[in-house]
Amino acid sequence: MHALVVLCLALVVSTSSTAQNAYTSDANSCDLGQKTKLADLCPSGFGLPEYGSTQDIINRNPNNAGMIVQAANEYGVNPRLALAVSAHEGAMSACAGSFSGVRGPMQLTQGTARGYGMNRDGLSDNIRGGMATLRDAIRSCGGDDNIRCLADRYNGSTEHQRRNWTNDVTRRVAGLQTASIPQGCNGNPAACLGPGDFPTPGSSPSQVAGGPGSSAGGAQLAAIAPPPAATDIVVGSQMATYPLSSLVTPG
Repeated sequence: MHALVVLCLALVVSTSSTAQNAYTSDANSCDLGQKTKLADLCPSGFGLPEYGSTQDIINRNPNNAGMIVQAANEYGVNPRLALAVSAHEGAMSACAGSFSGVRGPMQLTQGTARGYGMNRDGLSDNIRGGMATLRDAIRSCGGDDNIRCLADRYNGSTEHQRRNWTNDVTRRVAGLQTASIPQGCNGNPAACLGPGDFPTPGSSPSQVAGGPGSSAGGAQLAAIAPPPAATDIVVGSQMATYPLSSLVTPG
């Protein structure tokens, strides 16, 4: 009887692990110009992906990680911060999703993506829309040092979840300071422009990362960042198991 119980428990754990891992999905290539839909990469639908250390997440999703770094460079966001945010939000997985309706590696709502003229159900738009949101959060916070302020503007959910966001993203950023991170898809090393800097001299926000004057597509960026939607409750916020209250920036 005891052996039967142990076997049943083992089967439950195995089934649970398989179901969870089914939501961990990387892109087929590192290309921010691709038109791949999230659904094309997620035959099992959307749910809780496999989390873990940021380096483990990068290793499982090398193409998504490369696109995140490239988008961060295009938008003037610190690539290490971008990777930390995506690792917390959706474990950099195309199939990350939650009951609130957010999806993808940057855990966007459709409303937030549309505010930037993008479709969050496209992988590239999901990453770019998340990076645009993060860039504008950094501008609102006067820089990227105040992680709690970024949590308020990027996550926009409950107080408890924003504190978890602050703690986990702070920990992940610190862990990446001495780590080797991916290059962008174009082979350029990770670089950090200041928020508001653009890759081409004389360009405007509408020409960056998919604007009409860009070779990356025709998506028009919003002049003003949309506020967080009420449903912006993220998978990662419920997975922060690393309490680092000593690192919380008062906010």
